[in-house]
Amino acid sequence: MKNPMLYALCSMLILLLLPVWAGAQGLLQGVSGSLEFNYDYLTSKTTDATGNTVKTTTMVYNPRIQFDINTMIYPNLILTTGGIAEGIIGDLRPSDGSDITTRQYNFRPYIDLTLRTPFYWGSLGYVRREQITNGTNLPSITLVRDEYYGIAGIRPEGLPYMELQVRKRNTYDDTKDIQNLSEDIITLDSKYQYKGLFLDYYGTYLHSDNKVAGLDVFQYTHTGRASYSDSFLDKRIAVSTNYHIIYQETRTEAKPGTPGQGVVTFQVFPSGGLFAFDDTPLDGPALALDPALIDGDLTTPAGIDIGLPPVPDLRLRNIGLDFTTPSEVNRLLLWVDRDLSSAPSIVNYFAVNFKVYVSSDNLNWDLWSDPPTVTFGPLQNSFEIKFANVIPARQYIKVVTPALNAAVPGASSFPNIFVTELQAFRDAPVSTNPGTTSTTTTHTLTNDYDLDVKTRILDNPNLFYELYGHYNRQDPGNQYRYTVSNALYTVHRFNEVFSGRARAAVENGEDLGDKRKAYIYDAALTADPFRTLHNSLVVNGRDEKIGGKPNDLNSIILYSTAQLYKGIDAGLNGGVNFIKQESGQKGKDVVINLQTHIVPHPTLTLGLNYGNTISHRTGGDLPSSSTYHQTADFTVSYNPFRTLSFFGFIQLLDDKGKGLQTLQNYAINWSPFPDGALQFFLNYNENYRSDDNFKERILVPSIRYNLSKRSYIQLQYQRTRSKSDVQKIDSDLISTTLKIFY
Repeated sequence: MKNPMLYALCSMLILLLLPVWAGAQGLLQGVSGSLEFNYDYLTSKTTDATGNTVKTTTMVYNPRIQFDINTMIYPNLILTTGGIAEGIIGDLRPSDGSDITTRQYNFRPYIDLTLRTPFYWGSLGYVRREQITNGTNLPSITLVRDEYYGIAGIRPEGLPYMELQVRKRNTYDDTKDIQNLSEDIITLDSKYQYKGLFLDYYGTYLHSDNKVAGLDVFQYTHTGRASYSDSFLDKRIAVSTNYHIIYQETRTEAKPGTPGQGVVTFQVFPSGGLFAFDDTPLDGPALALDPALIDGDLTTPAGIDIGLPPVPDLRLRNIGLDFTTPSEVNRLLLWVDRDLSSAPSIVNYFAVNFKVYVSSDNLNWDLWSDPPTVTFGPLQNSFEIKFANVIPARQYIKVVTPALNAAVPGASSFPNIFVTELQAFRDAPVSTNPGTTSTTTTHTLTNDYDLDVKTRILDNPNLFYELYGHYNRQDPGNQYRYTVSNALYTVHRFNEVFSGRARAAVENGEDLGDKRKAYIYDAALTADPFRTLHNSLVVNGRDEKIGGKPNDLNSIILYSTAQLYKGIDAGLNGGVNFIKQESGQKGKDVVINLQTHIVPHPTLTLGLNYGNTISHRTGGDLPSSSTYHQTADFTVSYNPFRTLSFFGFIQLLDDKGKGLQTLQNYAINWSPFPDGALQFFLNYNENYRSDDNFKERILVPSIRYNLSKRSYIQLQYQRTRSKSDVQKIDSDLISTTLKIFY
């Protein structure tokens, strides 16, 4: 597009004429949107350890218009249309006197016509994303993605649900010399449930025509799942079984007379999504399951927020995938629920902080050697995280990041950034003779089956027998693993105070060619002498041999929780873990954890936590070693008034050989009259980290005036002062926002 303001002018014209047209036609309802203007003025001075100082001044203008129309043509026929047009003009002035200007214009119009009834539905639509960038000594580049789609679905009573989607997607630059990709996508989704039987099929056809590289890629993906669960003989026998199959075929055709070089993408399908808050990502505990991370929904939040928390939250977000068998990957897409392309400072923050870890057991993780290359978008709401191939392949992978930090310019505008999906891919280069037409075909097939049968033998005490089997196979390569487990377990309450459980199992299997046998036991004795006191002694273990080599883990742990007084809760657990690894190394870990939660007054909350792990290792052709890891943290939260809050956090970390490390965080939030038309906010945040003598202070006063119920103007000042052994940064940011809703 020659004139990047054309869309904005057209949008303004539509905005002005639309109410008149809507009133004349009497057809349009639900007209909404907003006009927004943002201006940022940032001055920054950075001094490195040698005394070199760099000063920069940055000005960013960001006008933005959005409108949406919701039209009910008939009771079941709805037309929605609208779009967003915005400009991001940045002016960077370094201390050397140069002046660098960058301009970015984003346009996202859409239209959708939907017919929906309880039994059938259909949609036709068009979505366009266009991004124009240019600047000082930079060529003008326009990136466009046009997508046309049609959707048809049916949900007949007592019959399978089916939905068919057909999409045409064209992605290209203005010259079509850098990028010119055409994609045809057909997906079919079908589900059927009858009593305990559930059938699910999802198939995808993708034709990708890369005209620049001269590559045609055809991908066929079929995934099917059959599940059945029921109980028999007065619920004495319960049966649950699942069969999951994934087939993917990829055919690559190189056209004559073209470079015949490019990249073919293979999606790697995980069996489970994983998530945990864990500040020590190299070791356990294991990440917990989060099915919403892999449900294929790229827009609905999966319960993980990486935005700016209302109170400082220093916990690391660990977001991962389980592939069941070791899988080679080199790219992740982390989808979020909003477009961040207009906030480069936010994108850069995560690009620097994202780290990729891989594991074979979901307990012990390795930081992948190459730092990832991270970009956002520009035409989709996802972080693309690229890294070197994971070789040897691992079963688990995760990306770790802290939440958004208040020191990042513009962070206050993103209190929530919800993760919606995590996808894994393997990009493989293709190079063929450009003078000939050549075809390459690959395919992968994964079969996954499990069976679980539980039988109640006795009613008092409760005694159960469980047969469990699992089989997984991946082709090509004939990589398979299976497990057959026979177990007896019992649950019994002896009296009002004591209860217990016990389980013993024999597990046989094979893991990628290595025979495996394990004896597993688990027992717990629980005592509840008072309503406010709970104690549990847990003993469990796994004596296992894989390929004749040991892989043992045994532990005994005592858990205690007590409400010492109303508003005073405490928990204490401690025990010993014994391990024996395939390498012949033996180990013992002594673990102690103490947690307290004190609420002396409804406005005051105190927390004190202490943890200590002492580890010993011997054997395995390695020298004997002894390490310890201690953590102690204190948290205080005080809210004397609805408009005033204080937060404090102090953490001490002591690792053998590293010395004592300290983390501190303090925050104050004050909003003296939050309900008036004129509102004032004051936020103060202070951080300290001892390992590099990092100190940071952030002061953010802001004022907002509500012009009406549908418009406001806001002025914010952010003063940041940070200093460490590496550098010193002083920055001042002034931001203004005018927003009008209609």
